[in-house]
Amino acid sequence: MLRCFPTFTLIVILLSDGEFSQLRLRSKENQYPPKGKKGNSHPSSLSSDPMRGGSINNKDLISSLSDDIVLHILSLLDQKEAARASVLSKRWRHMWALLPDFYNFDALKMLWWRLKSYDDQQYDTELRKYVRYVTQIVSSTPAQNINIFRVRIPLDRNYQDDLQTWVNFAMAKSVKELELNLSCPEGFICEGKRLRVGPFGCYAQSPAAKSLVSLSLTALEVSGPFIDSVLLNLPNLELLTMSELYCGVKSYIRVIGSSLKLRYLEISYCHGLGKLDISAGNLISFVLRGSEEDVKFNSVPVLNEVSFEGIYAVRLIHNFQTISGFSSQLNKLTLTSVFKGISHSPIEFPSFRKLKQLELGIWNGSYMSLPFLSNFIDACPVLNKFKLQCMMRLGIGETQFVNERLEANVNRADTVSSKPHHHLNTFEMVGFLGCKADTELVLYIAQFALLLEKVILHPLLEEDDFGLTKEASSRERAKLLRNQLPPRVQLEVL
Repeated sequence: MLRCFPTFTLIVILLSDGEFSQLRLRSKENQYPPKGKKGNSHPSSLSSDPMRGGSINNKDLISSLSDDIVLHILSLLDQKEAARASVLSKRWRHMWALLPDFYNFDALKMLWWRLKSYDDQQYDTELRKYVRYVTQIVSSTPAQNINIFRVRIPLDRNYQDDLQTWVNFAMAKSVKELELNLSCPEGFICEGKRLRVGPFGCYAQSPAAKSLVSLSLTALEVSGPFIDSVLLNLPNLELLTMSELYCGVKSYIRVIGSSLKLRYLEISYCHGLGKLDISAGNLISFVLRGSEEDVKFNSVPVLNEVSFEGIYAVRLIHNFQTISGFSSQLNKLTLTSVFKGISHSPIEFPSFRKLKQLELGIWNGSYMSLPFLSNFIDACPVLNKFKLQCMMRLGIGETQFVNERLEANVNRADTVSSKPHHHLNTFEMVGFLGCKADTELVLYIAQFALLLEKVILHPLLEEDDFGLTKEASSRERAKLLRNQLPPRVQLEVL
């Protein structure tokens, strides 16, 4: 069987009683002489070495492997490769389908996906073939239970029945993690109406109703009642991710329930989401990327990690009262947005008395002044790590961002906090430019953070007139700080 696969090398390492043994199966491409040439000058070597595919016994060595070894080998391959490997041996033909956590269908890994940019007709043909392939797999597998079922295929409503078939399959197989990602990759345009997923009430009696612990939905059309049906009929759900969902007009989503086991909730740019109420006794992590949502945290007694991105993050900074009910219990806070003008507005910081990690991300040429940052740090008395990300890459003529940071007023002693900090030991800055504002921030933290041990700087990437990346100037300015920092502080320039 191996002679069918030129240059096929398979290594299996087994650990038994602390000792390793190795089984190596190899088929050489040169075991048959090229056309037009005489046979191998050492014909006896082929017949005497069965590992080279000789015909001494024509023995199928792969079939002699135990089921555990075969399943381990297949688990290291992706879905397509494992299915193709089934031709290696009759015993392998259906074993790939027995892998408990193996259903991962990602159309974007297929070469034909690139056809979408120049040949829509051929792309549609290949997409239909791939959908039929997935349906065939889920219709023929003998597996009784599966751990993970993931689909990443940009589909429109023409494939409604196929998607429902896949979901029905996963729910009938006691799936633990279900991910449906129908989004169109960045840079491509996907037309057609969004797919809908039926309410999960129909799965109330299915095996997965109690087994499903993780649900991720991307680029689907849903409604508020749909989310209610998810939370009501999946009592053991611990992770819920909703991204780019179409929720209608000013949809109202409630994540409420005294018996909810939900621990991780992530909502990213869901269109039409107007109001969100959260009351979850076991929720420990919440991520929101959005803009105009009205979010109310009614009861989140153990919530300790939150991340806000987009316009909502700016709204939050101007009204921290929204999270004042649980700010004192947070261990990690992440805010990412375009923060223009916040340094000129009075900010009332709540108590972050348990906060150990603070991450601030700045987009599109905005900046944060030293007065704002110093008072933010001061509101976090046990802060251990502070990370500031200036997520912008400078191109030709993009000088406004540089000028804003150069002109940032960093010497307003009346508003800059001068209180010493007794816990901060690591400061990291991504997008270090080396202007006065950047330098003053680093030196301020080194001065007032009495236990500061490390400063990590990532120089800002710039582009020259030819579009080539350069970072030498920012890097050199970062290194100049070495002699200005206290001896106790280690400087890393990455």
